[in-house]
Amino acid sequence: MAAVALSGSSATNTNSADTRLVSERTVLVTAALGSMLAPLNSTMIVVALPDILDRFGRSLTWGSWIVLSYLVAMASVQPLGGSLGDRYGRRRLFLLGLVGFLIATVVAALAWRIEVLIVARTIQAVTGAIAIPNGIALVRSLVPADRQGRAFGSVGAWIAVAAALGPPLGGIVTDSLGWRWIFAANILLITPALILGLRLPADRQHRLGQFDLRGAMLLTISLISLALGLTIWKVTSIVDTIVFGVVGIAAGWLLLRHVRRVALPVLNVSLFRRPGYTPATLTVLFSNLAMYTLLLSLPVFLARDVGWSSSQVGLLLAGLSLQMVVFSPVGGALSDRLGRRAPALLGVTLLAAGVAPFAGIAAGWPWYAFLLPLIVVGIGLGLSSAPVQTTALEAAPHGETGQAAGLFSTMRYLGSILGSAGMAAILSGSRPAIGEFRLLFAALLIAAILAIGAAARLPGPLKLGRPADFAPAPQQPTSD
Repeated sequence: MAAVALSGSSATNTNSADTRLVSERTVLVTAALGSMLAPLNSTMIVVALPDILDRFGRSLTWGSWIVLSYLVAMASVQPLGGSLGDRYGRRRLFLLGLVGFLIATVVAALAWRIEVLIVARTIQAVTGAIAIPNGIALVRSLVPADRQGRAFGSVGAWIAVAAALGPPLGGIVTDSLGWRWIFAANILLITPALILGLRLPADRQHRLGQFDLRGAMLLTISLISLALGLTIWKVTSIVDTIVFGVVGIAAGWLLLRHVRRVALPVLNVSLFRRPGYTPATLTVLFSNLAMYTLLLSLPVFLARDVGWSSSQVGLLLAGLSLQMVVFSPVGGALSDRLGRRAPALLGVTLLAAGVAPFAGIAAGWPWYAFLLPLIVVGIGLGLSSAPVQTTALEAAPHGETGQAAGLFSTMRYLGSILGSAGMAAILSGSRPAIGEFRLLFAALLIAAILAIGAAARLPGPLKLGRPADFAPAPQQPTSD
């Protein structure tokens, strides 16, 4: 694996004595370990929910809050986490986020009340939302541009591994040791990530001046309120949904007015005007909406209408996840050779082709009729994930890479939130009719087609250069 030269921007920093080398593999492994925390913790907990609710004697409503609190916080805080990394240093925020996640993990494992578990899960999401976008930003800054597609493909493959391992790992650990032990898996990821992260060089602080506290508050209020407005109606009244929606829209409007008046806003809306950024974020939103909702709804259909066991469903879904593991590096490598648009467009087209058969789903299908479309979906997602993410990060200046990565991840989670809300709206009762499933999958096909339209607007082949974004930490700190 090649090593990346880290040189300073001044004459004194360009001396060979000040040049530092870091293994490209170290960068990728560090970012992958941090990024794997999100999918692992969002899938393991689902399998353990029945045991958790039985232990605390609570209803399924509380189980929904265990899941939603994590999802909403992760979606809402990532832009702020990325912005803080751009300002105070990405490695520093990455390491702080991992430490916070570790502490929250211990509290969750020892939770004596379900309310404590929900708070701990929320803190996990907040600290993870600080670490993950900055880990991704480190890849963009440290890996040469002509290998970034392959690099993001490698990271994406490990994220897919975490998503695939989450349900079976959570089930095995819960059945053999108890639900509290599912959190031990986090320690196995965080410990080496911290050790490797400390070996990375300190990066320059790109954004100086006074921190945009008002913008940060408005951003957080807006995203959390809108996310709750889309999901809270499943566990409370429609009045609460309207209230959160109004608050979110009002805070968002105030935020847009605010960012136009400050020199260094916490959210740079000009990112959406940069070539490729808006198409990339829309592509990941629609493709993740289709994928995540398919993964949520298909097990319900197979269990209720076909009579499959949990292990059978898990093996079937592995057909999708394993393709993502295999084809994410392939998509990254192709994007380095052919440009970002071609593999992304091919990938989302395969996604739509794989979703389409489910619009006519029937309980009498043989097992391979479910498996083959999932394989096509997995291949498509694998091919498209790395080029789409690389496009989004390449669109941002180096000083705003963390913010760009955080906002990109928020759009990914927004797709998940929209999908889960849509599924709850379409599927009614404890045993939804087959016509409702067909309607839901037809809506997912529309989302996949919209992803094709967005991917078609991605930039063509780019002239790639080498980033010079990192340097040894300055000897004298810069004051605000």
